[in-house]
Amino acid sequence: MTAALSLNIASSQTLGTLHVNEYKLSNGLTVWLNEDHSQPKVFGAVVVKAGAKDCPNTGIAHYFEHMMFKGTDKIGTIDYAAEKVFLDSIARKYDDLRQTKDKKRRMFIQYEINRLSVKAAEYVIPNEFDKLVSKYGGSKINAGTSYDYTVYYNTFSPQYIAQWVEINSERLLNPIFRMFQSELETVYEEKNMTGDYIGGQAIEKLTERYFYPHPYAYPIIGSTENLKNPRLSEMRKFFEEYYVASNMGLILSGDFDTATTLPLLEGTFSRIPQGEAPRSVIAPPPPFKGRERAVAKFPIPLIKAFAFGFRGVPSDHPDQAALNIAVGILNNTNGTGYLDKLTVERKVMTAMSINESLNDAGILAVFVVPQLVVQSYRNAEKLVWHEIERVKEGDFTEDTFNSLKLEQLRQHMTGLEDINSRSQVMIRLFSQGKSWNDYMKELDNISKLTKEDVMRVANKYFGANYLYVRKKTGKYKKEYLPKPNFAPIVPKHTDATSEYAKELEKLPVREVVPRFVDFEKDVKTIQLADKVTLYTKYNSVNDIFTLNFSYGVGCLERPLLSQLAIYLPYLGTDRYTYEEFRSHLQTLGSTLMFDVDDNNFTVKVSGFDKNFKETMEVVQDFFNHAKVDRERLRVLVDNAKVTEKAFFKSSNEVAAALFERVQYGDQSRYLRKLSLSDIKELTGEELLRLFAEVQRVECSVHYCGTLSELEVSERIKEYLPLEQITVSSRSPFYRTAIDYKKPMVFFYDMRDISQSIVYGYFLGGPFDEETRHASKLFSVYFGGGMSSIMFQEIREFRSYAYYTYGGFQLPPVRYKDQPVSFVSLLSTQNDKTVDAMIVLDSLLRHLPEQPDKIEAVKQSILNQISNGYPTLREISTRIAGYKRDGYANDPNKTLFNNLETLGIEDIVRFHQIYMQGSQPVYIVVGNSKRIDMKRLASFGTLVRMKRKEFYR
Repeated sequence: MTAALSLNIASSQTLGTLHVNEYKLSNGLTVWLNEDHSQPKVFGAVVVKAGAKDCPNTGIAHYFEHMMFKGTDKIGTIDYAAEKVFLDSIARKYDDLRQTKDKKRRMFIQYEINRLSVKAAEYVIPNEFDKLVSKYGGSKINAGTSYDYTVYYNTFSPQYIAQWVEINSERLLNPIFRMFQSELETVYEEKNMTGDYIGGQAIEKLTERYFYPHPYAYPIIGSTENLKNPRLSEMRKFFEEYYVASNMGLILSGDFDTATTLPLLEGTFSRIPQGEAPRSVIAPPPPFKGRERAVAKFPIPLIKAFAFGFRGVPSDHPDQAALNIAVGILNNTNGTGYLDKLTVERKVMTAMSINESLNDAGILAVFVVPQLVVQSYRNAEKLVWHEIERVKEGDFTEDTFNSLKLEQLRQHMTGLEDINSRSQVMIRLFSQGKSWNDYMKELDNISKLTKEDVMRVANKYFGANYLYVRKKTGKYKKEYLPKPNFAPIVPKHTDATSEYAKELEKLPVREVVPRFVDFEKDVKTIQLADKVTLYTKYNSVNDIFTLNFSYGVGCLERPLLSQLAIYLPYLGTDRYTYEEFRSHLQTLGSTLMFDVDDNNFTVKVSGFDKNFKETMEVVQDFFNHAKVDRERLRVLVDNAKVTEKAFFKSSNEVAAALFERVQYGDQSRYLRKLSLSDIKELTGEELLRLFAEVQRVECSVHYCGTLSELEVSERIKEYLPLEQITVSSRSPFYRTAIDYKKPMVFFYDMRDISQSIVYGYFLGGPFDEETRHASKLFSVYFGGGMSSIMFQEIREFRSYAYYTYGGFQLPPVRYKDQPVSFVSLLSTQNDKTVDAMIVLDSLLRHLPEQPDKIEAVKQSILNQISNGYPTLREISTRIAGYKRDGYANDPNKTLFNNLETLGIEDIVRFHQIYMQGSQPVYIVVGNSKRIDMKRLASFGTLVRMKRKEFYR
């Protein structure tokens, strides 16, 4: 009864706090506006109800998403009429290419396309769209293509709302497919990258088997065959059919005024053509007939795994809420689900259920990993089916049922708290054809669910017709796309400005000083004890609290803490068993979690404020009386075994470990971590002694909720022994980086990957405060975004990489006398590795000077400052982190004040002093069969690394 009552009270509270206005412009385009003045930013998104399912297996929707960043007939060109002559010829050549099978003829056509592309580039202003968004306050510009929709979004400063709506409506009027050949190579790189992920190919195969013949069966990025044969004419047709006003939505959430914004939207977005997008009737995936079988290959030996794939429900189905509860009885946040208990009690290694809804179909599945070696598939299946049958038969209490409804509500409410998370909900809802009011009603409907509803859907969907998938150790054959020997497509007008951009400058802009974090006013601070500081922030959105105890010791200082964070969630106390303890928390609507990072071990508590006192009583019991459970130590051992088997199947993980070894030597986290044999020797007593030691280390406590700081402080003093916290924190924990005196290349060979991962590194500095600011300017100029030198030269012009980054990593200001590290990173197709490194090395040694870029770089930094103001739950942690690192106030304020005085001469001088003459060291993880190793050795002494040299 208590849980159900709480649900209604909290739901009505949420409804009174959140408001989204829905409008239709004169052309039929839908607008959702949500004012939120808690942060000085606006999140803006354009959602198009067209995705991969509308062009199955072709990749057109995804291709088009990429091309939307290339500009229009007005943006990104100095002379579109002249450029169009070449673009039209290129489009015709791609149509010819698609119809041509002869390899020699295809190569000739591709070289013709390359020649025409080089000519067309003479009129291109590269990345002008990105530059304009950044110039007018935008940051985190991005896009994404799903099966059901495509979304384009970024965050921007409120004073630029007129410019944002103008630019983002203009991009939708007449997008131009310029620089297509180089972008096509980038999409190839993306295809290679996803193919290198562990299980990436298996998931693609299973998705096809699960959804066929529905279009969801095909990869969003498209087949390799279609990637090699694009048709720009089909892409143009896709745009004209689907990018019409009635099929699009504009979403704005943040610090703006609805009354003054609506006329701006009508004057800009109403220009988008009216029309009705084609809507073919697509039949849902057919029911499975009995127990259908499939096999999935994973490259990890030792581990057995299987899955049951049932037919779920689409996003608009009335059974969705009840099915969520049914799945919650199997798995939930507190670990009290029936499948959770199988894992906790070591009856299986892992068992988890999944319930996801797409627009046309749902994914309902149970994934199981039996115990390593000793358990049969049959035994594990029998155990899992028994727990599923319990849900179908209604073998769960009213308290469990009500607590799960409360959990559903808490998750919904926290998802609506801040601008970013709420915007994601709005995007999803619009793409599903729902209104905001529909969603709020769904929240209310959770409280009306009955136990019978849950039993009904469990029996309906967890039936005898399903796909049974069993894991087989092995690999799928990869499709390699060899690099083409095309000429780089390098535009000549990198620093030019279009006539459109010049007109845009005439729009008025209101001068606004960024909002900085105020250590005194933005939070309330109480010194609870000598080494315990409480930060409180009032929650004006809902009645959910978070209380985080952040102890100043992390896994860099004490590697064993990583194992402690895994072990603690499986324990009960002297008073309560694990199940009783977790069920008590769940009944209160509370959670208790543990996390560790480089510098902090954090105990995370959340729940409803009205249950704060009772929650603290439960937490106190755990702090003081957590009980050793020797059987649960098997979790650590099994996890370590899986990690050992999986680690060297992930090129990203391997590259990170190799880079740590090169940068920090024996202090690498991968060499100081516990080995499998170490973990086997651990005892529960040892881990709980460590937990007791952690609780004596200097601590910052972060509360966000509706209670007063006085009440919170009194409760903490009442339930926790603060006098025991006497050990000073050593965080941030500093490791000394290695300075190499000669050029070297550290190489690790992975024969089954498509992409190489390349780090560049050298040591420099130390920097004083002004030099730190110059290094920030340099980092953004060199490798900090789509308009950076590194991105343009390596990805945009030459298609040598999908991902690029380069910049300085600075130690905390309290270690300002220590050297700094320059780090670059790129991922590239194996046979492009040396080519990409040649360009990178040249950029490091001979920095291109582009004075016209400097204002955009400074604006980008300013945007990061303005749009990076923290959410209400983040702000106290941000302040504590600044203090820990040695700042007395927000460092962004000093950076902002100094930014105006910096220019291109500072970047050039910085490069001359700190980079020219430096000897970069390279770290490469790649396939030696597809890399020219002799050319690779030209970058320095080649050192072939062995596993044991960088991974313990």
